[in-house]
Amino acid sequence: MLPFFTHLPIFILTLILGFFVFLKNRSNKINRYFFYFSLAAALWIISLFFSDTFKMYEPALFWSRFSIIGASLLPYTFLLFVYVFPYQTKEIKIVGKILLFLPTLFFIIFFNTNYNISKVVIHDWGTEAISGDIYYLLLIYFVVYLILCFRKLYLSRKKTSGLLRLQVTYAFWGLGLGFLFGVFTNLIALLIGLTQTSLFGSFSALIMILFIAYAILRYRLMDIRVIIRRSAVFTSLVLLITAIYAILAFILSLVFTDLFGVSSLILNGVVMAILVAIGFEPLKKWLSEVTDSFLFKAEYKPQEVLAEFSDRLSSTLDLGTLTQFITQKSLEVFKCARVSLFLLDKKDSQYKQASLAGQTSPNQIDRIDRNLFVKVFNYFHSQNQEKDIIVREEVRKNNEQLKNKILDALLKELDKYEVNLIVPMYSKEELIGIIFLGDKKSGDVYSTEDIRILEIIAAQSAVAMENAQLFEEQKHFTEHLKIEVDKATKELKVANVQLKKLDAAKSDFIDIASHQLRTPLTVIKGYLSMINQNDFGQVPAKLANPLDRVYKSTDRIIGLVEDLLNVSRVESGRMQFDFEMVNLPDLVKEVFEELEQHGKNQGLDFTYQKPTKKIPELKLDRNKIREVLMNLMDNAIKYTEKGFVKVNLEKLDDHVRFSVSDSGRGIAPDEMPQLFQKFSRAKGVQLMHTEGTGLGLYIAKEILLKHHAKIWAESKGASKGSKFIIEFKI
Repeated sequence: MLPFFTHLPIFILTLILGFFVFLKNRSNKINRYFFYFSLAAALWIISLFFSDTFKMYEPALFWSRFSIIGASLLPYTFLLFVYVFPYQTKEIKIVGKILLFLPTLFFIIFFNTNYNISKVVIHDWGTEAISGDIYYLLLIYFVVYLILCFRKLYLSRKKTSGLLRLQVTYAFWGLGLGFLFGVFTNLIALLIGLTQTSLFGSFSALIMILFIAYAILRYRLMDIRVIIRRSAVFTSLVLLITAIYAILAFILSLVFTDLFGVSSLILNGVVMAILVAIGFEPLKKWLSEVTDSFLFKAEYKPQEVLAEFSDRLSSTLDLGTLTQFITQKSLEVFKCARVSLFLLDKKDSQYKQASLAGQTSPNQIDRIDRNLFVKVFNYFHSQNQEKDIIVREEVRKNNEQLKNKILDALLKELDKYEVNLIVPMYSKEELIGIIFLGDKKSGDVYSTEDIRILEIIAAQSAVAMENAQLFEEQKHFTEHLKIEVDKATKELKVANVQLKKLDAAKSDFIDIASHQLRTPLTVIKGYLSMINQNDFGQVPAKLANPLDRVYKSTDRIIGLVEDLLNVSRVESGRMQFDFEMVNLPDLVKEVFEELEQHGKNQGLDFTYQKPTKKIPELKLDRNKIREVLMNLMDNAIKYTEKGFVKVNLEKLDDHVRFSVSDSGRGIAPDEMPQLFQKFSRAKGVQLMHTEGTGLGLYIAKEILLKHHAKIWAESKGASKGSKFIIEFKI
């Protein structure tokens, strides 16, 4: 009977723990690999149970040998687990998994051979296994894999802090001591002839279960405490319902016997089926209410809670109503002793209590020591936890080693005012409020799900609080604003007249200055051209290049002056248009041929896709449209270092589309809105072409507006090329 009391209960506990963890979150890598490890441990324990239970030689030998399969899977599955614990980091790649599984595969292949267990001796206390040579390899395999596992856990522990560090610590000691106990009782002891120790090998799993169970209950490891409680109660309820229906069935059989003189199984079954059909839903509802009221005081439906918070917070602007709802609803959902909410009073630089729900504390406070909490949140900010919810017991455990003065002062405040959780409320990186929650009435710890829900509620509440505060300020400010607006309106009218005068003066200045500049510049350009053509004699070779540069610079200045004049004319409404019927394909071809050699000199694939359908003549200002086309093609060549520039003209229904696409620098999404504004140039283009003014596209847009045409740009992003498109109405 000894195996029954040592192996079987531990097998059941191990299996249940593994399934509970898996069902908590099937997609979580940590939960999934812990489940695999639990299955391996359960397989090993049940093999030990069968080998010690059977009193026949062949079955006892088979199960003694079979136990090596579960044993060899333990270090492999444990290694997979520790590589994702506690952060769900990248798991071992598939090639690594295959290579690491090879030793396990070796033991599986040779499990039913004399190399494993050569023979067994059956005793009253169990089965004595005589190990083969393979057990020495198994010991080496265990040692190597355990070193890898504990090294990974040790490194994880060094990188973590607070709650995660405690979780890793308990996992380290629980799994470590369990493995060492198992290796000694079922490997080392077996090799030196102490065979009876294998009866206690399954206690290694018990050690692991105890450590992990403590971490579950104390530190929310994998957060399955609620599932364990609910499952235990569910089992009890199933037994209760079964007992009730069994008693009813027995009573009915007696009734039928008294009435009809015979016990009818069919009639009894029919009546029971009807009772089950009628009474199941009411009984289920009643049991749910009982369990929710007494057994699961903190249970709630997250989606419904978040939906209610979202609706109320987004539909209310009254600050008092909002704060009262947040505290009262939080008290109702989390079933805690009290909830208090503090908001930042910017005038006094204090966090003052805005609402309180639940029991009052003997040391109730109406404001928070701002200096202390500024230091507290700065401390957590330095630990990369600036927006985390602060849990009193986690701070206490973390501070047992740190002995931090700030945390000591915080713990004194939390104990004094009976606060379990501190929930910060941030809006635009500013801490505008704090929610204090007391202990749960049921004595439970706050689960990971509780904290996740509170983080969402705090984020929503912060926005709602800020909106409500702004609304309150707006109400008080309205009357004062009205007076100020009337006063400012009068001043603005005067200022507007002055601005119009200044704007007109600015336009006149630019116009006059541009005219004054253009005349001498044109003269300079003319003389430079004559000098370059040797009209004043042969130009020395060493002066030819500098003169050419001066000529090009003068030409660029003339272009800039012309752009400024055009801007002045556009803004003052003085730009003149000479509309005539224009053959657009001929005009596009003319501009293309003028720039064709420039594109080839750049090493670009510069092409023109002629229209396939005949395009009718359009009423345009030929010179100004030529200027727009020239600007778009020239820009495409300038800002494309390699690749292509494609010009396309086509007829589409009731309009003509002209486009220039390139493989150049492209346009970032944040640059698009400013593309056709004055003096706007994309980031980085000044490094490619310093002479640009950022006026070309603005002028092009204004010219096309007068033609009732549209212009826009398309691009997939920086360095992905761009496409400029113009559509003319027919």
